[in-house]
Amino acid sequence: MNSEKKPRRRDKKRAQKGMALVLTVILMTILLFVTGTTAIRTIGQARVTARDVDGVRTFYAAEACTEWAAAELQNLLQTNLAPSQQDLDALPQPPLSGFTFPTYSIAPQGTRTQQVLTNGDYIGLIGFVQKYQLLCGASSGRHTSQIEQIIEHQFIPLFQFGVFYDEDLEIFPGPQMTFVGRIHTNADLYIGAESGISCNSYVTAVGDIWHYRKDGSHVDPPGFVNIRDHLGVYQDMWTGAYWLDERQATWATEAIERWGEMVQDGAHDLHNLKLPLPPAEDMHVIVERGVPGDTPDLIDAKYWYKADVRIVDGVMVDSGGTPLNPPSGVCDYVVDAFRDGREEKWMDVIELDIAALVAAGLNPDNGIIYISGSGSQNAVRVLNGTQLPAGGLTIVTDNPLYLLGDYNTISKKGSALICDAITILSGNWNDALSNQFLSLRIPTTTWVNACIMTGHVETTYGSTYSGGVENLPRFLEKWSGVTLTFRGSIIDLWFSRQATGIWNYGSYYTAPNRNWGFDTDLLDPANWPPGTPRVHIIERGNWRQIS
Repeated sequence: MNSEKKPRRRDKKRAQKGMALVLTVILMTILLFVTGTTAIRTIGQARVTARDVDGVRTFYAAEACTEWAAAELQNLLQTNLAPSQQDLDALPQPPLSGFTFPTYSIAPQGTRTQQVLTNGDYIGLIGFVQKYQLLCGASSGRHTSQIEQIIEHQFIPLFQFGVFYDEDLEIFPGPQMTFVGRIHTNADLYIGAESGISCNSYVTAVGDIWHYRKDGSHVDPPGFVNIRDHLGVYQDMWTGAYWLDERQATWATEAIERWGEMVQDGAHDLHNLKLPLPPAEDMHVIVERGVPGDTPDLIDAKYWYKADVRIVDGVMVDSGGTPLNPPSGVCDYVVDAFRDGREEKWMDVIELDIAALVAAGLNPDNGIIYISGSGSQNAVRVLNGTQLPAGGLTIVTDNPLYLLGDYNTISKKGSALICDAITILSGNWNDALSNQFLSLRIPTTTWVNACIMTGHVETTYGSTYSGGVENLPRFLEKWSGVTLTFRGSIIDLWFSRQATGIWNYGSYYTAPNRNWGFDTDLLDPANWPPGTPRVHIIERGNWRQIS
């Protein structure tokens, strides 16, 4: 019996060893299968990840190509306002290694159209818009991505602004004052009031907004500065604890919280608005005489070339230079006509009598007159302008301009006065008293309906104040208690070249009661003055990925 049991134990052990071997083989097979599957999956995922990365890189290449094309187009539009397709096709592709650009096209979409702006910094204004389509496709060899970007070249007629400055804008009225219409400067805005000021529309500055005078020691004037917010509610710059301006680190966000987008400056990435001129040109050039060698851009910009009638050194001609031989009284030349107390000199003037001009049938067909006199004392004086020609009238001069009496008050027309500097004389002005005591120059109530484009004398830090926008129209009479009513648009694009006397209150004038406001009729293009200038800006429109 014992001999029979031993072989069974050996067989059992042998069987157990065989089973262990089978299990080991099975486990090794499973392990190899799992390892192999994991490796295959890892390799596959690596390949997928590589493909994804390449796709993302290709998309960013297409986006970079779009940014490049937009910058190239913007640079071109600064000097070429209406580029041909050949000009657009000549714009280079981006130098981006590792990619090709099978699609790279820049083309106009339709023609320039008049519309209310719905895109960009100046929404709500009427503009003339030319759209361009940018198609940029990038390829890595394995992936292709294509993007479409719309660029809007916007031309905005300037006289839609209540106040527009290219240089620093200063607003510091003594008595309470209300500004109606948009206020904008391409530089810094200094705003405050002794009593108070209310602004009922957008207040924008491409530079910074400050609540103190530029010439002072950063002292805040006490009056309120109320600006309407996006809901139409006036909100003061005084928060109850501090004046809200660029001195506050939280200015950018607090301004939006307080006024919506009604108050913005450079902290909000606001872009400037410029006349379409060669980059190196001062905007004063538009009022200067035409000269041999003027480029096509300058010919297009200067009012000298736009005017149907020119009066140069007292001689009236048409745009072709043919003498018009006006009767006496239309455009007389007067030497030492009166003394300007601010300039401290006697002025020689070309006097333009609007009523006599119309009666003689010499008003320009296109509504634009250019006037210029040589010499350091030359100026233009406009009189008898209560009723303008039927199509409106724009008077342009590179000299100082003096406006005598009510202007454009009968059957109001589109009107602009564009000059080196402007002085308003009441209907009570008397040349014989111009060099007498101020107390003898007492004005009468005066009303002016016109768009004014002119220059000023710059404020210098720590000393001389320019007088601010409230004194941009200059005065030579004792206006205290007398009202000057003004409706129109106030535009300042340059520093005065000829009338450079320093502003000084009380010696040669005192201020009127200012009943001033933006003429809301200018929101209708039918009421724009002849030759209304347009500033331009390039804005980004719709953007989409096509593939």
